[in-house]
Amino acid sequence: MTNLKRILTLSVGLLCLVTAVAWASLGGITKRQPTPNAPKLTVQVAVAEVRATPQVLEAVGKVLPSASVEVRAQVGGLLKSVLIKDGDRITLGQPLFAIDAEPLKAVLAQAEAQWARDKALADIALDTETRLRPLAEKKVTTAKEFSSAVNLRISLQAAAEASHTQIDQARILLDYADIRSPIAGRAGAVLVKPGNLLITGGTSPLLVINTISPSELVFAVPQQALASLRAARAEGTLKVEARDNRTQQLRATGELAFNDNAFNDASGTINVKARFENDDEALWPGEAVAIRVILRIEPAAVSIPEQALQQGQSGSYVYLVVDGKARLQTLKVARILDGRAVVTEGLTGGEFVVLSIPSNLRDGTAVDVKVSEPSAAIPVVSR
Repeated sequence: MTNLKRILTLSVGLLCLVTAVAWASLGGITKRQPTPNAPKLTVQVAVAEVRATPQVLEAVGKVLPSASVEVRAQVGGLLKSVLIKDGDRITLGQPLFAIDAEPLKAVLAQAEAQWARDKALADIALDTETRLRPLAEKKVTTAKEFSSAVNLRISLQAAAEASHTQIDQARILLDYADIRSPIAGRAGAVLVKPGNLLITGGTSPLLVINTISPSELVFAVPQQALASLRAARAEGTLKVEARDNRTQQLRATGELAFNDNAFNDASGTINVKARFENDDEALWPGEAVAIRVILRIEPAAVSIPEQALQQGQSGSYVYLVVDGKARLQTLKVARILDGRAVVTEGLTGGEFVVLSIPSNLRDGTAVDVKVSEPSAAIPVVSR
């Protein structure tokens, strides 16, 4: 009986102890997990703008001169003088080189003397024919003698004409002694010096001249883009922009001029050419530049800064600020141009999108708006 009483007393004590510990534990948890209001996040916002936005076709192109000439000697001789310097601007017909013309002048003088001799003999033969004609008609002289006089006159006149042709040829060669530019453009390096002996048909040019103003840009577009390119071109002249490959800064504007008549079998692309006036020589032959063909202008496209755009498993989305809270909004983006995303679905314009997304920002998080420009007052939009 005494043992039973001890066991009961011990059991009651243990039960009281467990109850006290459990009560203390529950009291402690409640104390460590309060539910205070979470602080608001400060976010920077931008407006979803409705603006005229171009639809473009982008590529990388190469600058080509609209004309390029390798200047070569058309007559052999000693190079007497070089009349230009490396890199000079060249005008059409400008003298470039002068070849020693004395040997050519001698050839011309010889041809003129030969023609004078042949012309005199032809004139004598004509006089003889004229004198014998009435005598032959009256049978005073033989027909054979008259026929010989006619044939001699014809032969000598032909020789005189041949001599005159040699004069023309000698004059042409003499003109070739002064080498002039056949185009306007920019000279490259002068590859010969005075005193060099030039030969006709040499393998190396004396100079290369490129017409830089205007210039052409050649670039390739994929097969699937040709239809939209041709459709836009059918509506009018297409503007083409040449931009810096690295900074995308605008360098020059031109017009689409030509597309090739066949695709490249290996690459599946087609070559397209644009023409630029390039009066300021902003484009240089051989340079690679970024190309934008302006297919059309959308007068009222909704766009947002690219910085605000996020990517998730369901696609693109942004956070809007609505009634002081962040709201996740899914989007459809058509393209990104100059740091702005053109939105086709999800926004109508005027919404305020969060630019820099804090790591702890969630749908429904309370936010404070940070004005990106001190002079701008950006309200919180309710929807």
